Amino acid sequence: MVRGAAKAASQEKNAKKQAAAQKAGSQLGMGDAAMSTQCAICMVKMPTLQNLKDHYVGKHPKECLPAGLEDGIKAAEAKKKANEEKKKGKAPPGDGPGKKKKGGGDDLSLLMEGLNTGKKKK
Repeated sequence: MVRGAAKAASQEKNAKKQAAAQKAGSQLGMGDAAMSTQCAICMVKMPTLQNLKDHYVGKHPKECLPAGLEDGIKAAEAKKKANEEKKKGKAPPGDGPGKKKKGGGDDLSLLMEGLNTGKKKK
């Protein structure tokens, strides 16, 4: 029977795919790992220090902010700004010494000549 061989091949292919997926691992715990900070009062996890500060202001207004929270926020902002400056310092692809100049009519005329659509140079 022809279908029997195709079925067996399909099952083998699917088994390899399932094994590769299991080897890669699950992403179920990745969200919990991203939540790096935690409220000391209600034990709610937050992804950033700024979220924790906003949480304290909104949910626990009578409590004082944890020690070092403001310093941590400032350090994170400084790091973010430094990364942005670093990205701005890099030239995007196409800029720089190899960039073509505007008015590249010579290049266009050579192309036209190659395609036999424009004027040929003598």
